[in-house]
Amino acid sequence: MASRLGLVGALAGFVLMASAAAQTFAPVQSRDACPADAGCSVASGRYRIVLPSQASAGQKVGAIMYFHGYQGSADEVIADAGLVAVTRRLGVALIAPDGAGRSWSYPGSPARHRDEFVFVGQVLDDVAARFPIDPGRILASGFSQGGSMVWYLGCRMPERFAAFAPIAGAFWEPVLESCAGPRPPLIHVHGMSDTTVPLAGRTLRQGSRQADVFKSLSVFAPGGCTAGWAEAARAALKPEGLTCRVATGCGGPARLELCLHGGGHVADAAWVERAWRLTMRPPASAAGLTSP
Repeated sequence: MASRLGLVGALAGFVLMASAAAQTFAPVQSRDACPADAGCSVASGRYRIVLPSQASAGQKVGAIMYFHGYQGSADEVIADAGLVAVTRRLGVALIAPDGAGRSWSYPGSPARHRDEFVFVGQVLDDVAARFPIDPGRILASGFSQGGSMVWYLGCRMPERFAAFAPIAGAFWEPVLESCAGPRPPLIHVHGMSDTTVPLAGRTLRQGSRQADVFKSLSVFAPGGCTAGWAEAARAALKPEGLTCRVATGCGGPARLELCLHGGGHVADAAWVERAWRLTMRPPASAAGLTSP
């Protein structure tokens, strides 16, 4: 896959590459009091943002908020050529929150640095105040531990995002008993050969446990609409590309989809782009337009 990101060793951060493509975006202006080289500060932490050219003209744009993996950083996210290329094609901003201690402190996580839900709320509020971002067109995505963070946001803060696209990360034990409603769109991607965050979960040396992905799905959409998916996945051949299954009968119109590939603990920016195109409504400025 062309823009695949991987881990170096167990629970390592992204293998990222700076690219001149990042320079094609409009820099954060000094009038925004958010220096391009240092990022933006809120009460609980910091984040980085890369704006598309449309934003420099004051046009409201959507955004992808991407949560880095364990030992990653916001700086690495905005330097990633694949993600920058995706946001450029989509004409959206790339928002990269910075994990305290290069980690995320959601329920069950070994990290206990801060209240991440408060932090994410602060970032969303700050972004809306500083930049021409449409708050109704923000996709939350992330990889590994950042993917787990996205699951918790989809469960605890579904109203603050339009859709969720976690990669290679799910809930941790003890799994939440229920989620806030209504259930938002969520597309999860996972490798069938992932040994860092296995589909069945695993216990880490310090005692924390990653939960089963299928158990996470059942909590996110109770009622049995994903029943049988685990058995089907175990019986399936490992595909070279994505094999996706959309849940039906989940008590709402929001898309719930699981996509599996035969690889390990990797991410591909193309999967984020796919999730955006499948779940995001068109901008208000496009209402009433027809294709030629």
